[in-house]
Amino acid sequence: MIVIGERINATRKHIFAAIEKRDTKFIQDEAMNQIKSGANLIDINAGGKPDREISDMEWLVKTVREVTDVPLCIDSANPSAIELGLSLQGKAKPMINSITNEEERLNKILPLVKKYNSDVVALTIEAGGIPTTAQRRIEIAKSMLTKVKDFGIPLSNVYVDPCIFPVSTDSKQAIVSMDTIRGVKQMFPEVKSVVGLSNVSYGLPARVIVNSAFLILLLSAGLDAAIIDPTEKKMMTALRAANALLDKDEYCLEYITASREGLFS
Repeated sequence: MIVIGERINATRKHIFAAIEKRDTKFIQDEAMNQIKSGANLIDINAGGKPDREISDMEWLVKTVREVTDVPLCIDSANPSAIELGLSLQGKAKPMINSITNEEERLNKILPLVKKYNSDVVALTIEAGGIPTTAQRRIEIAKSMLTKVKDFGIPLSNVYVDPCIFPVSTDSKQAIVSMDTIRGVKQMFPEVKSVVGLSNVSYGLPARVIVNSAFLILLLSAGLDAAIIDPTEKKMMTALRAANALLDKDEYCLEYITASREGLFS
């Protein structure tokens, strides 16, 4: 499974403060700690102050690029900030976070996906918001994927996000997310899936326990990627164990290596 490190996000107070101070070392340490912990991509969100997001995105991407060539997931509601981030990506294949099934968003982002041959997160959101049922989310995904294909973008570049709700507000939503992933993959086998995992445990105590358990369930449902904090050892330990059990880690080599490197909680 692909791990997308979520920590460099300007909505986090300590990241916002580091961006304000242009604290290069702090941001670079955040990037490298996530990579050492198992991140395959680093999410970059510079949206703490929308009026200066473009300059902050430029600084963040250049700062991270000084220490690693790991692919970046450019995370923004601003198409101009996304394109700037993509233009600084380098040779690694980037990811865009994200598109929705709204015409204005698709019209602005799909040309960037095609231009930079990037992967893209596709949120199961329509103009009216996020539906509560798996069936409607699958229908939204089908509509989006049809438009993506018509635009000439390979469906293998798309990661559908079922949009997780907290189970503290609706106990059926974890099941809805898994059913959405299964349904989309049944219709479009080449399409991948991704989640912003931590939403599921919002409002609950000991959130890492819920996140870890849900991650394992999602993997069994066919999850391909997750936006998580890879420095959380308990969750990464659960992920590595699940990969071994689900035949995603040949001879358990990654699990054994992680143990030898002291990465387990």
